Amino acid sequence: MIYKFNAFPFAEGKRTFIEIPFNVWEETGLKGNIPCRVSLPDVSFECKLVPKGQGRYFIPVPRSALPAQLPEEEYEIGMEPIEALTRINHDSPYSKERPIRKIEEIDPIPVQSGCCGQCCVAMLAGVSLSDVITLMGKGHASWSKILEALDYYGLSHAPKFVYPRGSAGPLPVCCIVNNDNRFLLWYQGAFCGAVNVDPAKTVSYIEIFTQ
Repeated sequence: MIYKFNAFPFAEGKRTFIEIPFNVWEETGLKGNIPCRVSLPDVSFECKLVPKGQGRYFIPVPRSALPAQLPEEEYEIGMEPIEALTRINHDSPYSKERPIRKIEEIDPIPVQSGCCGQCCVAMLAGVSLSDVITLMGKGHASWSKILEALDYYGLSHAPKFVYPRGSAGPLPVCCIVNNDNRFLLWYQGAFCGAVNVDPAKTVSYIEIFTQ
């Protein structure tokens, strides 16, 4: 069932939410982190609702779904509970022809333990780490989830991984590297947001196309 209502997006810290204006427990019979498909004007996305207690829930809104300035009028919102989230690149507003941005520079983000893959994607997409965690979830990411996230943002990458067998050799201008079980971003001759990296511990990498 699709639930429709009007509400204002609002900022809380560095994230944006929409409060659902009814008791979700009573209306849906569901509890916990409820997976939903959400539609806003001109865009749709999937997420897990954020419980606030006693049937009160927030919708976490990815930054890509909203204009730079939060609107001063209510949005018409559709919310449909689903059994589980689909692939994270489902219903993306981006494509290879219309990526989130052209990579011309990287703003480093300090690599965080347990979110290294998410940090790489955030730096490449030019969005906040919290936005990427909303998209990918927390915890150690797999290569497949990283590639799904890159596809979601329309960021082009090589079709195959390179396995240098203990010696990275000359790396491409931009690539994501699996080094000693950490995902790191290499850009223009340096690892972004990481220190004390031993290139000999590189397991694999995939090139990110910047042109």
